[in-house]
Amino acid sequence: MNLTKNEKKVLKLLLGNARKSDSDIAAELGISSQAVGKIRRKLEESMIEGYTLKLNPSKLGLETHAIGIAKLTREGQDMGELEVEQMLHENPHVTNVYRLPQGNATHILVYSFRDLNELDSFFHSQKVRQGMHRYLELQQLFTFSHHSMVKSNHLPLFEKTIDSLGVAKEIAGLKELELFKRRL
Repeated sequence: MNLTKNEKKVLKLLLGNARKSDSDIAAELGISSQAVGKIRRKLEESMIEGYTLKLNPSKLGLETHAIGIAKLTREGQDMGELEVEQMLHENPHVTNVYRLPQGNATHILVYSFRDLNELDSFFHSQKVRQGMHRYLELQQLFTFSHHSMVKSNHLPLFEKTIDSLGVAKEIAGLKELELFKRRL
């Protein structure tokens, strides 16, 4: 995908602060707030999926996390991979699910809990054993505290990727010119 220079600049500014107003961005870039609004709408239609809060899990009391490597069981295969993934999607303790393309494992799951007791209760509960673990066999589980997190930041990668995108030609009034030509 190609972006204009201004589209790239707006996107990077929004990465830094998604709440930044069109007028603040316009002042920073030296363009009109209407132009920023137009760029923002275009980006929202193409690559911005939404705006969200970044919460500190520890401040919410979520101190314990786990990464599980799992494999669909025979029953999980019979049920269907998408149905099993939907079940995982509905479990609030499962925060991320990754499908693996090959190998002995089929999924990587990321879990979050208040503490080790909640984690232990979750993995040993009858409900989980009859539900989730009936369809997914947990092969390995790695637990860690929130304080063990070394990095959780996509921003530098996103900025690098935005910088490497091709630059679309910026021609003022291009759409108006095309419409005028069609009328002739």
